Amino acid sequence: MLTENLHMPLKTTTLCSMEPEKTGKISHLDTKDRGILQKLIAMGILPGMPIILLRRSPSYLFEVDQTRYAVDREIANHIFVRY
Repeated sequence: MLTENLHMPLKTTTLCSMEPEKTGKISHLDTKDRGILQKLIAMGILPGMPIILLRRSPSYLFEVDQTRYAVDREIANHIFVRY
């Protein structure tokens, strides 16, 4: 039933833990490393933006705002997604 799906809780996880081809929205960026945070912001990786994980290997390939990015696990681990 369609109404049952409306009551399913949303899951929040790191980009590293998402399954490929899943879509969601960036919930937050969690890092104390100012360089990583500045890099993500400069790329347009901001809370509220829709995101889709395309693949996890050899790097994390994802799409935000019709632009594809490839990052390593260290950076992907700081991007939290709600879906």
